[in-house]
Amino acid sequence: MRQVVSHFLRVKAEWVSVITAMVLMVGGQRFFVACQSDDSVARPYAYARAILPPVQLAQYQGNCLPVVFEYNAAANPVCVDPSGLPHNTSKSPSNDPQWMNLSYPALGAQWHLSYHPIEGVRYEDGRQVDRRDALAVLMAETQRMTFKHTLKATAIEEEIISYPEHKVYGTLYIVGGDAASQTQFYVTDSVKHYLRGSLYFEVSPNSDSLQPYSAYLLKDMRRILATLRW
Repeated sequence: MRQVVSHFLRVKAEWVSVITAMVLMVGGQRFFVACQSDDSVARPYAYARAILPPVQLAQYQGNCLPVVFEYNAAANPVCVDPSGLPHNTSKSPSNDPQWMNLSYPALGAQWHLSYHPIEGVRYEDGRQVDRRDALAVLMAETQRMTFKHTLKATAIEEEIISYPEHKVYGTLYIVGGDAASQTQFYVTDSVKHYLRGSLYFEVSPNSDSLQPYSAYLLKDMRRILATLRW
């Protein structure tokens, strides 16, 4: 009798061990499968932290363009000879448009600036524009250059520029999306002077990665326009 009981207990213990092992194996498989789930988790894209140069103010004294303004010394004013530009059709040197790039070497960006005497505006074929129509022609050209980016733009925001005490009026265009130029503007005194500008980067446009730089440069341009004097 004692041998029968001992055999029964031994068999029971073996079955308990087998069942325990099976439970642990199945539970482990479920845990492993749970850890190896194929469900993907969306993660946002990451960009390198923008390193922006400190702002140090300087005074532009009209070496390239007949205007003065306060600007960020992180930029280098570079005169551009307009005689070699294909869109320069002026026949009167005194009324030629004048060009300057405000270059930011550390950011790989440039503001392209051009000054146009309203009295010397000409059509592309070289004909003189009637002075009464000159301002409208210049403004239409600026708007054409801005809105040609609509294929890549998600939105175009217009910001009115008005400093009556300095006779500076115009519009700042902030272009959303991956447009080639994300910021453009024009200002004028409506009588003699017209200044146009556009921002370009030396890399393929990506509004997300360029956003900190665009905001930095936009703040610089707002300062320039607020301190502009003809």
